[in-house]
Amino acid sequence: MIPSRNKLYRARKTKFFLPLRAVTPVLAFFLSISNPVWPGSPVEPGLLNQAEESFSRRFEISQAGKLIEIYRNVTTLDPGSETHWIALAYANFWLGNRLSLEKDTKRERLTLYLDCVSAAREAIRINPNSTGGNFWLVLCQGRYTQTHGLLGGSFALGDSIRSMQVVLLNDREYYFGGVDRYWGRVFYEVPGLLRKIINFTLEDSEYFLKRAISIAPDFLMNHRYLAETYLKMGEEEKARKVLEKILNSSAGTLPAAEPENLREQEIARRIWREKFKRLPLPTSPSG
Repeated sequence: MIPSRNKLYRARKTKFFLPLRAVTPVLAFFLSISNPVWPGSPVEPGLLNQAEESFSRRFEISQAGKLIEIYRNVTTLDPGSETHWIALAYANFWLGNRLSLEKDTKRERLTLYLDCVSAAREAIRINPNSTGGNFWLVLCQGRYTQTHGLLGGSFALGDSIRSMQVVLLNDREYYFGGVDRYWGRVFYEVPGLLRKIINFTLEDSEYFLKRAISIAPDFLMNHRYLAETYLKMGEEEKARKVLEKILNSSAGTLPAAEPENLREQEIARRIWREKFKRLPLPTSPSG
């Protein structure tokens, strides 16, 4: 079950909700891409150099697909590496998200999210306390359910709570405020009647998304989710200002997440054209 609202608010003052630090998060899965291969590893350094190149160009669909293929090979060569499985999970997650900008990609995205779940489970099998394994497991189960539909999805709330608790205790800032962003989005996605039954509101979504922004202010997904929460709350002016901020930003302000930010800016443009089409579309240094 979802913890009660009072319990969740009390938890903000406990050790489970650690103090925020306004620093740029370090993504743990980068380690498996940028670090040299450990002595005795069966993976050749050249293979990971290829992964690094594809990772840097992952906004290109072909390069995102190549990154998956490379890490499939890497995990075959070194199946006992938790970080390689985390990297494979992320690579599948990213391509699934990237393809969401394209038409008629539902089937491909469903396969990618399931492959992400499988890779994340391997990381957890190696290390049940895996930060990346637990994080990507929850996100890809959620994306699969979101893409397929609630009745046909693989989302399990109890498992999600347990896995996100692992991430919270290990590294609250993982993937640019991922824990707070996740809960902010969950409270947004829950249907209104169910939200009322479990005693949560859209203000709870706003609260957690603002925490995510405090952790990673240059990660534009945090802002886009907040804009969508404001729209659902009927706060169109607040939403417009957040979208304007996204569209006026430079995607490269956070170099590690420039492809993610480019995707968010495209989604923000689509929202703007739908909701604020009478207003001029803001432009960004990203083009």
